[in-house]
Amino acid sequence: MNLLRAKRVLGLLSLAVGVTAVAAPRRVTRFLGLTFDDQAMSAFGAREIASGAGLLSPVPPGPWFWMRAGGDLMDLAVLGRAIGRDNPRRKIAYAAFGAVAAIAVVDLAIAIHAARNRREERAAAA
Repeated sequence: MNLLRAKRVLGLLSLAVGVTAVAAPRRVTRFLGLTFDDQAMSAFGAREIASGAGLLSPVPPGPWFWMRAGGDLMDLAVLGRAIGRDNPRRKIAYAAFGAVAAIAVVDLAIAIHAARNRREERAAAA
């Protein structure tokens, strides 16, 4: 596994998702059928921006991979609420839940790999 490539790709992905959530929180919540306020969605976006910036910075990426994995769990908890019967956009929420679950598996695998391969993690600090 190439941790340098993983940190760059995941860093850019985090920035893209984060900027979207911060720039258009109401649109994102409405798209998913969520019922919380704009500030909450903006906070989720800020977390994504922070992890993306950390991954793109010239430091060992291990803690930032773990931040992404933890954030995925938070996202899954929120999306779990969105798949209730009362959500007219439940199918989209299910798709988002599945996508985040798949990403969570990848993030967790990369975080574990970085933790077990400290030399490779330090080399990815470029």
